[in-house]
Amino acid sequence: MTDTTTTTRIPRWRLITFWVLMVLLLFLHLGERPEQLGFLFTAFGGYPEGAGATHEIHMFAQGVLAWVILAAVLAQLRRPAAQVGAAWVYGVGTVLAFVMFLTLADLPGEVVPIVVAAIVIAVIAFVAHPSSWRARFTPVAAPSRTLFVLVAVTAVPLVVYALGQLDIHASSGPHDEHYEFGHWVVMAVYALLVPLCGAVAAWKVSGWRFPLWAAGLMVAALGIGSLGITAVSQLSTVWAGLAIAWGATFISLGELEAKRDGRVRQPVHATPS
Repeated sequence: MTDTTTTTRIPRWRLITFWVLMVLLLFLHLGERPEQLGFLFTAFGGYPEGAGATHEIHMFAQGVLAWVILAAVLAQLRRPAAQVGAAWVYGVGTVLAFVMFLTLADLPGEVVPIVVAAIVIAVIAFVAHPSSWRARFTPVAAPSRTLFVLVAVTAVPLVVYALGQLDIHASSGPHDEHYEFGHWVVMAVYALLVPLCGAVAAWKVSGWRFPLWAAGLMVAALGIGSLGITAVSQLSTVWAGLAIAWGATFISLGELEAKRDGRVRQPVHATPS
């Protein structure tokens, strides 16, 4: 199957509108708390023992999510029409996260309008994406059965993990500061976003290598973070090792398929008889 990414010239006004939406979306994600980007590094040992140390894995997950969304938005700066995979990541990631926060977390009243705005902007930005509607749902190469199998394998434990985090959230109540900050919801969003990104990569829409890396790195990062942080939401040592192995395998097999697909799309030149 050949690449169906449109090469039609995109009007400048449409690109400017789209990029304005991207800036707004990024601001709604990070404007009030840009320090989330630093959580990827400061979460380890960020709190003295007994003074909130159980927040660390939650901070780490927030940091990973912040970088994934930032990367998905920045991917739109160059040939956005070809970056459908990244569009799915920022679209699904934003809507999933903020809808779950809006419905499940005990958000302060002044934060609710920001959350609602982020959901609306993410939906509009996906609708306004420079790619065609067909390109957003049409694979540019044969969908990968191997990657779909890997996604299915990891989806089961991740959904179980997410449900477990939501159960802790529901049973903890407002007296728990993890409940107040929506930490259990963060972990559930994190877990559910992985198979969603993985499925987009396996379907192979244009720019599918972005969700491939997003899914693989998110799982591997959760495994690495669990080995370095002691907290309620961490994975056991065995599951952490499996998560790291899955992430590396998913990315490696996906990259091998990308090289194979590239060779298939090369034109075949007939030799003179």
